[in-house]
Amino acid sequence: MSDVVTVKPDVHDMVVVHRTFRKSCAELPDLVRGLRPGDTARAALVVDAVRFMLMGLEAHHVSEDEFLWPRLAARTAVRAEAITRMEEQHHRLEELVTQVSAVLDGLAVDPRQPLCGQVAAQLTELGSVLTAHMDEEENTILPLAAEHLSVAEWEELGEISLAKLDKKHLLRAFSALMAVATPEEQRTLLTKAPIPARLLWRLSGRRSHARWEARLYGA
Repeated sequence: MSDVVTVKPDVHDMVVVHRTFRKSCAELPDLVRGLRPGDTARAALVVDAVRFMLMGLEAHHVSEDEFLWPRLAARTAVRAEAITRMEEQHHRLEELVTQVSAVLDGLAVDPRQPLCGQVAAQLTELGSVLTAHMDEEENTILPLAAEHLSVAEWEELGEISLAKLDKKHLLRAFSALMAVATPEEQRTLLTKAPIPARLLWRLSGRRSHARWEARLYGA
C-alpha cells in the first residue's frame, strides 16, 4: 500500500464524536456540583451520565490505541512525535478516568460534600486534558489520517470503536451524536449508519434522548 492514499476518507465524523465529549466535559462538573445530600435519585441520573461519557471515551481511545496509532506511526515517521504525544495524553486520561470511576458508586448512594466537589474537580481536570488532546488531534492527527489511511481503514476504526460498546448502549450513543450534529452532519451520519440504526433513531432514539436530556438538565 502506498504511503499516501488516493481516495481520502471523510474524517470529519470524529470531530462530531469529539463534540459529544466537549459537551459532557462542559456540563458534567456543574451537574455533579449541584447534587444535594440525600437526593439519590438525582445522583443516580447524574452518575449515569458520567459513566456513559467515560464508557464512550474508553471505547474511542482504545480503538485509537489498537488501530490508529500503529498505522500512522508506520506511515508518518516525520510526525512520530505527535503520535507519541497522543499516546502519552491517553495514558494521562486513563489515570483521570480511573480516579473518577473509583468514586462514582459512593457518589450515587451519598451525594454530599466534599465528595461532590471532589468529583466535580476531577471531571474539570479530565475535561481540560481531554479538550487539549482533542484540539491537537483535530489539528494534527486527523489531517494525517485523511492523508495516510484508506476509506476502508477509517471505517474499520469506527467499527472497532462501536464494537467496544455494549449493544444496549449503541442507540443512545448514536442519538447523542445526532443531538450535537448540524443538519448537514446528521444527513452524512444517517447515510453511513446501518438501516436499522436509522429506523430506530427516527422511531424512538431521537425522542428518548430528548426526554433523557430534559430529565438531566431539568428543562
